[in-house]
Amino acid sequence: MTNRVLRWSWLLVVLAAGTGCGRMNSVSGKVTFDDGAPVPGGLVVFESKDQEPAITARAEIQPDGSYRLGTHKPGDGAPAGVYRVLIAPPPPEDPRDRFAPPPFEERYTDFRTSGLEFEVKSGSNELPIQLKRNPKVKGRR
Repeated sequence: MTNRVLRWSWLLVVLAAGTGCGRMNSVSGKVTFDDGAPVPGGLVVFESKDQEPAITARAEIQPDGSYRLGTHKPGDGAPAGVYRVLIAPPPPEDPRDRFAPPPFEERYTDFRTSGLEFEVKSGSNELPIQLKRNPKVKGRR
């Protein structure tokens, strides 16, 4: 009985590996405003739509707007699938401004309202993200 369980367990492991389960794919891009200027900081967060429990991948937005997603460790990529995306604003330079509005429209800070959705495919993925500026933020261009 034990040998049969071990053989079936081994077969399941081989089948899971063959289907690409858990395979990481490179995901990078640039986060820009709709005028082409880079979003100079913050966090990009991808959350899978078609897997339970949801898989989350994240990346810091670099000063030039670039990002590289990581799921288990920085830059390791994400499994293939469809993801909804949110953008978290950079922390304020002055801690007293912690309630200041983000430089982009606030809808991007929530998966449900961002309207951002991407498919991660097998291999290398270049996924640019374009955001509208927050009209409440004046003079910060």
